Amino acid sequence: MNKIIIFCKHAVETLTYFSMQLADAFEESGYEIFWIDLDQTGRSAWKLRQAVQQKKAVLITFNFIGLSGEEDLWESDDTGEPTVSLFEKLDIPCLNIMVDHPVYYYQALQYPAANLRTFCIDRDHVAYMHRFYPDIFCEFLPLAGNCFLDNDHSDKKPPQYPQDIGITKAGAAEPTFEQWMQRPYPLVFTANYVPVSNIDRQIAAMEPEYRDFYHEIIEAFLHNPKQDLLSCIETYLRREIPDLTDAQLCEGMSSMPAVDLWIRTYFREKTVRILAEGGIKIHLSGKDWDQIRCTHPQNLITTGHMVNSAACVQATTQAKIALNTMPWFKDGAHDRIFTAMLAGTAALTDDSTYLREQFTHKDTIIYYDLSHLEQLPHLVTDLLQHPEDLYKISLHGKNTAQQHHRWKHRAEHLKQYI
Repeated sequence: MNKIIIFCKHAVETLTYFSMQLADAFEESGYEIFWIDLDQTGRSAWKLRQAVQQKKAVLITFNFIGLSGEEDLWESDDTGEPTVSLFEKLDIPCLNIMVDHPVYYYQALQYPAANLRTFCIDRDHVAYMHRFYPDIFCEFLPLAGNCFLDNDHSDKKPPQYPQDIGITKAGAAEPTFEQWMQRPYPLVFTANYVPVSNIDRQIAAMEPEYRDFYHEIIEAFLHNPKQDLLSCIETYLRREIPDLTDAQLCEGMSSMPAVDLWIRTYFREKTVRILAEGGIKIHLSGKDWDQIRCTHPQNLITTGHMVNSAACVQATTQAKIALNTMPWFKDGAHDRIFTAMLAGTAALTDDSTYLREQFTHKDTIIYYDLSHLEQLPHLVTDLLQHPEDLYKISLHGKNTAQQHHRWKHRAEHLKQYI
């Protein structure tokens, strides 16, 4: 096939792993893959110019990596400001997948690259893009499940786990019930810990009127955690400025990532604490969980350090249940859910509109309610006391994810723009 798919690596480890999963899918379909190494942008840019002389190419990236003024990938004016991207000069279409709310990419969206198409992992985010950036193409593209890669290009080796107790790969046969029961972790959570106090300090440094405004919005989310980011914040902004234009609202929203970070961090911490204090042992694959304040820290089994995506996949394959807390995706999904399913591990998560459409409670997934987290320890205890039922949920989830939620399915969707 006379087409090249360009990916970026060595910017954000997780996004490099996503890119490698997609690259594998495209390579299996006959596409040539070209990697831009963000550690060697000059060399990569030179090689790219040579590669695209005879072949058409398209960039697939995440979070505007490669499109954010990186050295050697942009030409600058006399002041040093980036003006024209290498991809624009080479007439290379760019497909950018935003894995966070568009409020995090205000600057990039103000001056989008030429030939840009964007994709959001939450349908609320797509609606936001259509409202505030109607001239930028945007579609819904959910995340997908990660699996083991033969070549993960990682600088870190995952920790060693037992290899003969029911580990599965995407596409592999399901473990038997006996194999699945030998998995050593009742419950795993693959995420890092960030103390809410870190974000509190950012808000505390603001002017008093802004600080009070932020706290009022946060209280609204705590009172009703089913609200999406825009609808809640817009209510409070319009209370202060009734005749706010959409342009002003969009600019105001760009100062709200701290609110998003606070609420997602708060509920992540609270969920883990309630489980541990309710007598549930949690294996935490991520850094800094030893810093969490908890009355029963003996129930938190931690790695104590940063782990890479391959290690997270491996830890998930060792568990019967994989916990997810949503990063405020009210109409989307996190990759932890699909990764768990592909591993034959039951996914336990707060819900979203999209998830409710895709998966049925206690058939392919298990939902919990952020408004009633006190019920979560009992839910987990009951699940573990009925392993045959839990095993069936894991198998049904795996079957659904195998059919609809692998990276090869996302690649198929993207092919129409290549």
